Amino acid sequence: MDGVASTDEAHNVERPARSSLKKKRGPKGKPLSEFEVGSMVQGTVRTITTYGAFIDIGASTDGLLHISQLSSTFVGNVNDVLQAGQEVEVRIVSIDTDKGQVALSLLTQQESDASQQAAKQKRERPQRQQQNNRRDDSAVLASLEKKGWDSNAFVEGTVVSTVDFGCFVRIDASKLNSECEGELDGLVHISALASGRVGSVGDIVKIDDKVQVRVKSINGSKVSLTMLSADEEETKTESSSFSGGAGPVGDGAKDWKDLLVKFDDKMPVFKNGPVIQDRRK
Repeated sequence: MDGVASTDEAHNVERPARSSLKKKRGPKGKPLSEFEVGSMVQGTVRTITTYGAFIDIGASTDGLLHISQLSSTFVGNVNDVLQAGQEVEVRIVSIDTDKGQVALSLLTQQESDASQQAAKQKRERPQRQQQNNRRDDSAVLASLEKKGWDSNAFVEGTVVSTVDFGCFVRIDASKLNSECEGELDGLVHISALASGRVGSVGDIVKIDDKVQVRVKSINGSKVSLTMLSADEEETKTESSSFSGGAGPVGDGAKDWKDLLVKFDDKMPVFKNGPVIQDRRK
């Protein structure tokens, strides 16, 4: 305690100097401004993560080697390609001096371009296939709308595809109107496949099945079909509306007032009135 003028500072006698508590930092690497995008540099794997590895390239910050840049083929585990402490030659893909970030790659520019092109083609392939499968029925539909058709008549069609909410059926326009030519595709909604409840489209139809359908309406490029007759459709609508089940929403039972009167007549009558108790005794 010798030399301590105040007891308030006695607890600091054995405390090390603050300067000795500062973290010892190694010499900083070169600033990112001295590196060039596209150049090849030597580096050391510092850390392995699930999404890639951080590489010491002698810069002021480690660069990120993303898992997608490890190989031109699919890599599921970074440890299958790299190990901590491994020396690697990497290409600098991008540098963000403001954020202090460096993106690296083990692929050459040609390999990276080829890999990106293959991935792009893989994504676009289903879209092109869908576009190729899409028919242009505009001319046929315009002709039908102009010349008309019998919406109550059933015609034969072929199921060309099924989806969760229904199926698409292809029919010959000449069967709807002899003056029309060509084919058209229309949708039969799952609720219009059968008069009863349908749990799955596959329970009723399969691709290439021949089915009898009616053309209910044509709205632009959309054709609404049904496998129910007009009477079946009306009965199903009224039944589902009254029972509260699945199906198109209607106005309810037409005789709902009479049903309500009968229901009230069967209910017991409850009367609530005053209770008089004589307490004069």
